[in-house]
Amino acid sequence: MKKQAVAIALVVITGAVLIGFLDARAQSSDIKAQADELDTGMGWNVYFYVTKPVNSFEEVVPVLPAHMEFIHEIEGADVMVMGGQTTKQGDDFAGGNGLVVIRANSFEEAKEIADADPMHKTGVREYELYQWAINEGELTIRLNMSDQSFVIR
Repeated sequence: MKKQAVAIALVVITGAVLIGFLDARAQSSDIKAQADELDTGMGWNVYFYVTKPVNSFEEVVPVLPAHMEFIHEIEGADVMVMGGQTTKQGDDFAGGNGLVVIRANSFEEAKEIADADPMHKTGVREYELYQWAINEGELTIRLNMSDQSFVIR
C-alpha cells in the first residue's frame, strides 16, 4: 500500500512538473515571438555601474564593511542582479574596478542606488553608470537536489 501511494505521488508530481514546464515553455515561446516581431531579442533592461578607486586601496579598506552591508541589502531586496571585482591582465585584484548590475526603472533610479553605495558616498570610489539591454546569451542553472548544490553556467 505504501509503495502504491509513493508511486501515485511520483506520477502526480511528475505530471505537475511537466505541465509547469510546458506552460513555461509556451509563455517563453510567446515572449520570443513578440521579441522576434520587434527584432530586439529578449530586451531585458538592467543598469550597471563600473566603480573605480579614486586614490589608494588603503582608503577603501575602512569602507568595505559598510559597502558589503549595502551590497547584501540590495541583493536581498532583489535590486542587485550580480556584482564583483574586475581586473585587467597584470592588474592587482585588490585594487581593481568593480561592476554592479542592478534592476531599476530609470537612469535616475539607478543613479540613486549607485549614489547610496558607501564607497561613493564617502568619495573613495567613483562610478560610471550604464543601461544594458540584454538581447542575447544563455544562462543555465543546474540544481542538484540530492546534495542541495547548484551550478550556474
